[in-house]
Amino acid sequence: MSHWKSSFNMLSLLLLVSLLALMGYLYYQWITPFSSTASTPDLTHNSSIEESAGERKPVLFSPTAISSYAEITERPLFVEGRLPPAEPEPKKAAARAPSKPLRLKLEGVAITPNNKVAIIRDLDSNQLLRVSQGMNKHDWKVESVDSSSATIVRKDVKLVLKLEIDSTTKKKKKFPTMKLPFKPSKR
Repeated sequence: MSHWKSSFNMLSLLLLVSLLALMGYLYYQWITPFSSTASTPDLTHNSSIEESAGERKPVLFSPTAISSYAEITERPLFVEGRLPPAEPEPKKAAARAPSKPLRLKLEGVAITPNNKVAIIRDLDSNQLLRVSQGMNKHDWKVESVDSSSATIVRKDVKLVLKLEIDSTTKKKKKFPTMKLPFKPSKR
């Protein structure tokens, strides 16, 4: 007999024995579904009695007494005379403090074909803000931006900011002439 036939017969026999052992184990589990180690929390006080008897009894449902529902029967939810709770009084709005005047300075203007941007400095916080035309910031809105001014609206009060140009930059500065590296001819 060749070697593979003998090994096949031996493996077949081993497989058959393991299948029979598995079937025996499943049959044992089938006839004894409850193990003695698993106990429900409700049966912990009776577990020693049941183990000695060797028989498990099913747990029965015990409803609570009707007297525990007395509060529900005394105060029914849906009755004819039941009224909704009173509506709370609306809180009065606190009087707003008068708003501080805007302290803004126009630092610069940038105009492109698509957008007009004003660079504004908030003098209270010393913060630079870049705002486009029509943009809202805090409680004010930039209504229009021109090349030298920006109009800001706050609660129907208009404020026109003018671009202040420093007088020292207005004067034309003469640039130094550079000497040519060669002599010009006089032709």
